[in-house]
Amino acid sequence: MWPLRSMLFIPAHKTDWVQRVDRFRPDSIVLDLEDAVPRNLKVAARAQCREAIGVLKAKGIPAFVRINGWDEGGRDDVLAVAAAGFSGVMLPKARDVGQVRELDRVLAYVEGREGLDFESIVIMPLPETAEGLADARLLVAASPRCCTLAGIVGGTVEGDVARAMGFRPTLEGTEQLYLASKMVLDARAGGARWPMASIIGTALEDLAAVRTLVTRARSLGFSGAILIHPTHVAVANEVFAPTPDEVDYYAGLIEAMQAAEA
Repeated sequence: MWPLRSMLFIPAHKTDWVQRVDRFRPDSIVLDLEDAVPRNLKVAARAQCREAIGVLKAKGIPAFVRINGWDEGGRDDVLAVAAAGFSGVMLPKARDVGQVRELDRVLAYVEGREGLDFESIVIMPLPETAEGLADARLLVAASPRCCTLAGIVGGTVEGDVARAMGFRPTLEGTEQLYLASKMVLDARAGGARWPMASIIGTALEDLAAVRTLVTRARSLGFSGAILIHPTHVAVANEVFAPTPDEVDYYAGLIEAMQAAEA
């Protein structure tokens, strides 16, 4: 399924949204059991999430799930939602390699239970603490399932990463460049070929600001964008698609190599 240009967040309990999502043409979906679900609905949302995974499988759209923190119900989330079509787990507030390794073992169990191929469910660590951000390379190296890592490319709204780092976010983003670049480098150095940029901190209707952040993410080396609104999907799909000039260049490079070998 890689590379994925776009991953769209949907609250895990909004199954009616899932039914209509294919009109926006996202490359993949993240069903969110963490921030998007009220605390009193989290247990009930697991069954709805499992149902949504089946709906997305029928549509041919890979389904990721952002579980709750590993020590805050995340393990039970995985055990409850695993079903055919479950493509990956976004592990929020990923802190240390022990969490990743334990998640790896639980995924191996549910793959066997559900008759899924071994290591077919990938892990996407989302470091949101100073400890996790500093050790991002170790996180992705902790499991062969970690073919991706989530970093943040943000606008002016302060989130968990900004608070962990202590910076004050701006749309220009100078204060974020080191960390975003570090996430890309840590991902690839640790074996995660497809780092994804979570695009946050813009007004939902400000597509120009979204385009600015998505373009910045691609320039920094991210392979796709994680998005919070369906109207942002088309922007990410366009920005992360190869340009005609890039297609021509690499097609010419292949032809030149074939000619030289001949």
